[in-house]
This record gives sequence, C-alpha cells and structure tokens, in this order.
Amino acid sequence: MTRKEYAARAQRGLWRVVGILHSVEDVLAELVEGMPDSSPEMLEYRRPYDVMLEVEGEIRCVLGDDLRPMIARLKQAATVNRRNLVKHWEETKKKRLN
Repeated sequence: MTRKEYAARAQRGLWRVVGILHSVEDVLAELVEGMPDSSPEMLEYRRPYDVMLEVEGEIRCVLGDDLRPMIARLKQAATVNRRNLVKHWEETKKKRLN
C-alpha cells in the first residue's frame, strides 16, 4: 500500500470518528439543555456549587474546550489534500523570507 493509499484510508476512518464524536456532542448538549438554572448565589460564588452545577460546568467545558475543537481538527485532517499543503508551505516560506 502506498503512502497516498494509507492517507486515504486514514481520512475515511477519521470521518467515522467524527460521526461518533458528533453523537457524543449531541448527548452532552442534551444533558446540559435539560438541567435547571442554578441559583445566582452559586453562580456568583456566594454559595458552594452543588453537584449539578459542577457536572454542568464540566460538560460545558469539555464541549467548548475539548470536543468541538477536536472535531474541527479531525475534519480538517480528513479533508486536507496535497494542493492545500503545498499552498500552506509556500505561504509559510514567503513569511520566513520577509
């Protein structure tokens, strides 16, 4: 198998992973959407968080900081092609020379 064939196989596999991660994203978003609002005292840190607020905060952080950026990067890797790479290389080379 050539490098090009390995890359194509990996890119197809990435689309499967992206689909799974979108399903995980949907489940996490549904969990957060179904949670009741927290009290202003907890949100302003005048009272300790309860378990629900801590769980909600962690889910929101995972979605925003980890999962969605990971999905975006995997999509980028699944769609990259030789033309994109050469163009990026040329632009980077010009920047280094200036």
